[in-house]
Amino acid sequence: MALRAVHKRYFRELLPAMLVYCVLIVLSVYWLKTLEGTAMRTLVTLLPVVPIAFVLRAMVRVIRDQDEFERLIDLQAIAIGGGAGCFGFFTYGMLLNAKVLPVPPGEAVAIWVFPVLMFCFGVAKCLCRLHYLRQR
Repeated sequence: MALRAVHKRYFRELLPAMLVYCVLIVLSVYWLKTLEGTAMRTLVTLLPVVPIAFVLRAMVRVIRDQDEFERLIDLQAIAIGGGAGCFGFFTYGMLLNAKVLPVPPGEAVAIWVFPVLMFCFGVAKCLCRLHYLRQR
């Protein structure tokens, strides 16, 4: 199956942003070990956030420019994936509150919110696509 122009553009926008993110996340971890001072540590820490903004922009653009059926699948995947991710974090929070699990530092939990939601969206999108392919 050949990619449509909208999806080609998505990959042209997504892949460089993810590559830059991967490089910056590795560099920032190493730089933080050598830096002192709040301003420089803040700047270096936030460097990997910039390419993620471009990833989100690419996602919004591809969803906006897809046909109605593809947007339907993405909407359902966002709803299901977002709900599953939120449910998982809510359950985790309840277990932490009950002191059933050891309490990690806040940043250890916060840094996983975006990747978990994107993972849940990806899985949900695959399942939604399979659902509609089976109905054909």
